Amino acid sequence: MWLPIMHKSGVKVSYLDSLFISVSGLSSTGLSPISLADTFNIFGGIILIIILQVGGIGIVLLIASYWVFIGKKITHRERSIIAFEQNQFTMKGIIKLISNAIIVIFTIQFLYIVMMTTYLFIKQPWPMSFLESLFHSVFLAASGFGNAGFEMFPTKNSFIIFQEKGLYFPQIITMLIIFIGGVGFWPLAEVSLWIKAKFRREKFKFSYISKLFVILHATTLLITVIIFTLLEYNNTLNLKSPLTATFEVLFMSVEVRSAGFSNTNMTLWREPTKLFMAILMFIGAAPNSSGGGIRLTTFVLVLSALYSFGRGRKQVFLGKKAIKDEAVRRAYTVFSLGFVIMFLATFLILLLEDIPFVIAFFEVMSAFGTVGLSLNETPLLSHLSKVILVIVMFIGRIGILTFIQMLEKKETINIVTYSEIDMMVG
Repeated sequence: MWLPIMHKSGVKVSYLDSLFISVSGLSSTGLSPISLADTFNIFGGIILIIILQVGGIGIVLLIASYWVFIGKKITHRERSIIAFEQNQFTMKGIIKLISNAIIVIFTIQFLYIVMMTTYLFIKQPWPMSFLESLFHSVFLAASGFGNAGFEMFPTKNSFIIFQEKGLYFPQIITMLIIFIGGVGFWPLAEVSLWIKAKFRREKFKFSYISKLFVILHATTLLITVIIFTLLEYNNTLNLKSPLTATFEVLFMSVEVRSAGFSNTNMTLWREPTKLFMAILMFIGAAPNSSGGGIRLTTFVLVLSALYSFGRGRKQVFLGKKAIKDEAVRRAYTVFSLGFVIMFLATFLILLLEDIPFVIAFFEVMSAFGTVGLSLNETPLLSHLSKVILVIVMFIGRIGILTFIQMLEKKETINIVTYSEIDMMVG
C-alpha cells in the first residue's frame, strides 16, 4: 500500500499511514487516517479488496479451503492447527466445516455483488459506469462480509449518501451481509448442510453452538436498537421522518459491534450514546467470525458466571447447559485482560493527544472491536497514537487468548501442588 503504483497521480502516503491501512484492512477494522478515494487508484483498490478478503475470512481458512478444493490430503497436525484457529473443540468434521463455510461465504458475496452492482448502475447515486458500480460492489462485498467498513465512494461520506437520497435497498443488503459475517462461520457451514439435507429430504438438526450464536447476535441487536433509540430520541432522531430514523437506528445498531460503515453524523450523538456504542464495540461479534472485540460469548459467559456466583451455584449455566470451568476461566481472562489493554491504550492516547476522554475511548474501542467507526479523530492523531491503534487492531483481530500464547515462551505445568491460603477480596 506504500508503493507509488497504488496511488493516484501526485499523491504521496507516509509509511506509517500505509502500515495503518494495511493492518486496518487485514484485521477487518476499517479505521483510516487518510481518504481512500483520494489516495488509491483502481489497482490499489483491488489490492485492498484482496487484503480485506484475507482478513475477513482468515488466512488459515483460505489456505485450508484451497487444500480441500485441490484434493490435498490434510495431515493430523494441519487439522489441529485449523481447529485451533477456528475455535473448534474437536478436529472431527473440521474439513466439512471449511468446505461448507467457504461455499456459503462466496455464494453470499456473489449474490450481494450482483444485486448491488445492478442497483448502483440503475439508480446512479452519483455518476458512474457499469465497471465502477461493479468495483464498488466487489469492494463492499469483501468489506461488508469481513466487517471492515472500508469503502471508496467519491462522496467520502460512507452510507450517508444513500440515507440522504432515500436509497434504502443498499443499506438493507449491507446490513444483512454484515450480520451474516459477524454471526460466525460455524452457523454458515451448518446452513449449507441444512440446505443439502433439504434437497435430499433428510433431517438436519442445528447444533447448540450455532443456535446460541444466532440467538445472542439477534438479541444483542434488539437491545441495541431499543437503547440507541431511547438515547437519541430527543437528539439526532428528533426531526427526522419515521422511515429515516428507523433506518438510521437499524443500520447503526448492526454496524456498531463489527463494521465501520455509517449512515449518520456520529459527532452529533450525545456523550452517553458514544459511550454506549464504545462498550458495544468492546464486546464485539461472535467468536469464529469476521468481527473482533472480546467476543459476544465471552461477555455473556462473564455475566452468567456473576449471576451463578450471586445465586451460590457451583456451576455456570447458559440456557439449559452447564459450562465447563475452563471455559469460564478463559472468559474471565479475556474480559479482564481486554479491559486492561483498552484502559492502557486510552490512557496513553490521552497523554499524547489533547482530546476528550469519550473520543479517545471511542477510537480505541473501535480499533479493538475491529469496527472502524470514528468520530473524525483518526486522521488528526500523532504518529505514536496511530502506532497504539495499530497494535490494538492487531490484538482485537487475533483475539486475547492467541495474543497471550504469542507472548508465552514455553508451556508451564504445575508439577507440585502448594498449600493454599484464603484471601480477603471485595
